Amino acid sequence: MGNQLLMKSVGIALFAATILHAEITINDIDKLVNDIKQERVGLTDKEIVNAKDPFIYPNGKYAKALHGNRSKKRRYRFVLTAIVNNHVKINRRWYSLNSKVNGFTVSKVGKNYVLLTRNGERTRVFLKRQKSKKIKLLVK
Repeated sequence: MGNQLLMKSVGIALFAATILHAEITINDIDKLVNDIKQERVGLTDKEIVNAKDPFIYPNGKYAKALHGNRSKKRRYRFVLTAIVNNHVKINRRWYSLNSKVNGFTVSKVGKNYVLLTRNGERTRVFLKRQKSKKIKLLVK
């Protein structure tokens, strides 16, 4: 209890001392505003062109790091909602085995997923889980 009281009194004393020494007048504020308003001189166009690049690139390869090998990869969103034998419902449409879906081929139909392939690229799309399980189909 005594330590807490001592800490509080020291904190209040430091706070009061800080406030008493932090006297800012209107003239000080006006001086700061005028300093901010002054026009700053930057680099000329010639200096900008001749400036050294400040960044460090891996392996020192500027062109590769700047442009890179960024081929725009198109992202498709596939939502698998049903599987019945070799037929699948993807994005609200029915497809069968070996059908085309946005350039992908339905290669394999699993128990709870579909394998889509295109030019060596493979994508697995899993069944979307339902939030409610009111309907349950059992097939033997």
